[in-house]
Amino acid sequence: MKHIKKRFFFDYKENELKLNENSVDFYKFDGEHEKRLIGKKGSVAFLELEDEQYIGGIVNKVDGKNFIIPIPDPTLIYFHNAQTSLKLISNDRKELLKKLSFEGKIPETSINEIYNYFGRTSGFVIFLFTAMESFINQMIPDDFRYENEMARKTEIYNKLQIQESLDFKTKITKVLKAVSDKDFFQKSTPSNQLIYRLKEFRDEIIHTKDDGEIMKYDKLIDNALRFPYEKSLIAVAKFMNFYKPEYIVECGCSADF
Repeated sequence: MKHIKKRFFFDYKENELKLNENSVDFYKFDGEHEKRLIGKKGSVAFLELEDEQYIGGIVNKVDGKNFIIPIPDPTLIYFHNAQTSLKLISNDRKELLKKLSFEGKIPETSINEIYNYFGRTSGFVIFLFTAMESFINQMIPDDFRYENEMARKTEIYNKLQIQESLDFKTKITKVLKAVSDKDFFQKSTPSNQLIYRLKEFRDEIIHTKDDGEIMKYDKLIDNALRFPYEKSLIAVAKFMNFYKPEYIVECGCSADF
């Protein structure tokens, strides 16, 4: 999968640039050599790119100078980080197993490679799962209420309570269905089963416990060496595009990353 198109919260073509003065204070500035919209610290401003597209950001003062800091989509940041790790995992695994075989002494450099491999695979899993959580939260409207009807009572959750109190499976199978009237998990598929595997792997990493038994790490290590990283990345992309078409798309540029 080629690297994804990067998006920002304020992203407009020139002829689509509309300023909502009721929600944000904007200040226009026309320089002699550049055209941009700029504001005071804490406001939103726009930078003009070469293709007549504007990327907006928050005005922030750093080291005494004002900068416009674009606001990237956090879901895509996490997905991008996982995808970046994916490029290195396959080669690192090959090199690591080559050095850890029973064919001779283990080179001293393999110590670093062990940490690099397990660190990179852990980072992939955590970032990809975090991308899913971020996406789910973005899909829930601010005024949405989720009702959980039971025999003797009905529980009602607002958006914040959904994010903080409901478990992951409830959010992906029930809340998203209530929000979108679509269900990615309506029937078992290789893609949605990979998402469940990703959740289990993430829990093993995040909730690692030390009970004195060294073999408790066997499953974690086995997962790190055998987990279908690329297939899980594609599965998560399918999941997101199911609810938000064309959200995860490959970039049309010629750059690798």
